[in-house]
Amino acid sequence: MSMPVVHPVVIGTAPHVRRAEVHVPAPVASALSLDGGRIEVAAGPLRETGTAVIRPQAAPERGASLVVHPQLLNRLHVPPGTRLHVRYDPKSRVLSLGPFVGILALRSRRGPVFGDHDPFFRALTRFGQRLAIAAYLFSPRDVDWQQHCVRGYTYTGIWPLGRWRQSAYPFPDVVYDRIQTRRTEWSPGFLRFRERLAGHVRIWFNQTGFFDKWRMHQELSKNPGLARLLPETERYSGRRDLERFLKAYRTVYLKPIGGSLGLGIVRIRRTGSGYTCAVQRRDRAVVLSAPTLSRLSSVVSGIVRERPYIIQQGLPLATWRGRPFDVRILMQRTAGGRWALTKMYSRVAAPGSFTSNLSRGGQGCRAGPLLRRVFGRRSAALLAQLRATGIECARQIERTLTGTVGELGLDLGIDRRGRTWLIEVNSKPFLQMTREAGSPQTLSLSVQRPLRFAKYMAGFENGSPETLIEEKERS
Repeated sequence: MSMPVVHPVVIGTAPHVRRAEVHVPAPVASALSLDGGRIEVAAGPLRETGTAVIRPQAAPERGASLVVHPQLLNRLHVPPGTRLHVRYDPKSRVLSLGPFVGILALRSRRGPVFGDHDPFFRALTRFGQRLAIAAYLFSPRDVDWQQHCVRGYTYTGIWPLGRWRQSAYPFPDVVYDRIQTRRTEWSPGFLRFRERLAGHVRIWFNQTGFFDKWRMHQELSKNPGLARLLPETERYSGRRDLERFLKAYRTVYLKPIGGSLGLGIVRIRRTGSGYTCAVQRRDRAVVLSAPTLSRLSSVVSGIVRERPYIIQQGLPLATWRGRPFDVRILMQRTAGGRWALTKMYSRVAAPGSFTSNLSRGGQGCRAGPLLRRVFGRRSAALLAQLRATGIECARQIERTLTGTVGELGLDLGIDRRGRTWLIEVNSKPFLQMTREAGSPQTLSLSVQRPLRFAKYMAGFENGSPETLIEEKERS
């Protein structure tokens, strides 16, 4: 069975075009096997009756234009000048415009429009235009249920001189869930919104939301190959867990089950005079002392309160210049739906910090050179194991979770003896657009892959004359 052919075009309007007419360049029409006459024009779930007019053109151009009457374009909620792909089904005589990729996110009340995620979101919408994908940001309040459209945001111009512009778009072909907070994601209002939108949009990815650290540990433990890489972990229930873990390990970590960016993590250490307890706040780490286990238990109870936590074995991570480091791997789906490693880099903790998050002052650097300096000849085998762990972890999550996960952030550690540990797996990882988080090529790839995956899921990938040159990150 032959796959449908899709072709990139620029959607334009002209006053001389009659109502309901769609002027298609002859080379595009030939590629699509489209003849003139009555057709239906589709954008997202919207459909309008039209007439295809084949327009002579000497040769196909990258900037080929599909010229539509302004009224027809307005009813389809497609902004003029948008670069899209067209797909034609001769049986139903439907000419589809797309893909429309709605990036579900929240706007910030202060600072950049989309807060810390603004650089990544800007890059998504700008790359969308280059790839002929209509990628727009929207939040629940931007949906117009009566008009069947979304008031979506795209970034125009070059930062910082550009701006976010709001336009009407059809409901998306694909929703790419990048909601930034668990509080919103778990709120009754958002759950109702998501259920309603799912009645209009069939294809989503990342709808599994943020991962629960305890549940994720349990899922990964089902895979024997991954289970041996996991630090000992339990759901925290109180003093008895503290006593047992501190008897077995000199350092123990408590982590909020629903935490991210290192916030709320507690590090406990046995010392000659009792225990030290350090907790990561938003702006700094606070260190407290406790002479006895009883006192320590009280301190921890005051920090944890009623929130669910896990307790985890502390790892003697390898260090660089006295600072511990871990390895962050970004796994993403490709244009064909397969898992691939997009980038891998090391994160060296800031001086005096016990977390390596870049948002907490950690320093990013290429993993290969750092591992070669620390482990010498063993670094090649370690890099191979890190890559294999990334692929196996993604496949395990795909097997055990319902819904489609499009990207994963894996935190892996290597201890001083050279043993690899799988510390944590995150959905919807925070994607830095700074040089320390990857080369320009891999930063570009990290933006393109979710867009190309969405395009593939929407059925606009097969047969496309456009190709993506994927460049591997050098370790």
